[in-house]
Amino acid sequence: MKIVASVIDTRYIPVAQEAGADIIELRIDRFSGGFSEESATLLGENDLPIILTVRSREEGGGFSGSEQEWKACIEPFLPYAEYVDMEQRFAACAPEIRASGKTVIASFHHNGMLSSAALASAASNLRQYGIPKIVVRPKTVEDILRFCAFTHHAEKPLITSVMGDHFRFARVLLPLFGSEMVFCYAGVPAADGQFTVREARQILTPLLP
Repeated sequence: MKIVASVIDTRYIPVAQEAGADIIELRIDRFSGGFSEESATLLGENDLPIILTVRSREEGGGFSGSEQEWKACIEPFLPYAEYVDMEQRFAACAPEIRASGKTVIASFHHNGMLSSAALASAASNLRQYGIPKIVVRPKTVEDILRFCAFTHHAEKPLITSVMGDHFRFARVLLPLFGSEMVFCYAGVPAADGQFTVREARQILTPLLP
């Protein structure tokens, strides 16, 4: 299990490093500006793996462009990255991203809960082009239990998480059932309900082998 620090500005990279993150996610869709000389300096000094994410509005982010615009957003950051988060709408770009030596995280964010069969189907479809990442918005405790059971029994590697504040505890619960990564923040939250890197590490370190 890896603790990921989502950052909305490259200036928060040193904050993530100091807090003990294992991986840094650049939420490029939340950046107030594009790639800059300061970004290049901070990324060049960073020694942690980088995930590039341009989350669409349809899946809870701030991006509303085309496939070509999506590619243009990540292109200047790509030399510094190990992973690229990719929603299904951009899956046609996966072969090119993999050919550049990057690992694709195939992500799907759903503003609700899915049945067990739908979760299994989503994971299978996502695994065709990357490591599946499934994020849902549970409505009940029973939803949380079902999502934990799915995470435990599903083929690995797999990343699972939840949206929103209401069941935020599930963010640090799902790694105990086999989620590959837990998404936290450094600096300013990139999404509602995120824990800080330090909070997540304090919770999870005593519980994981």
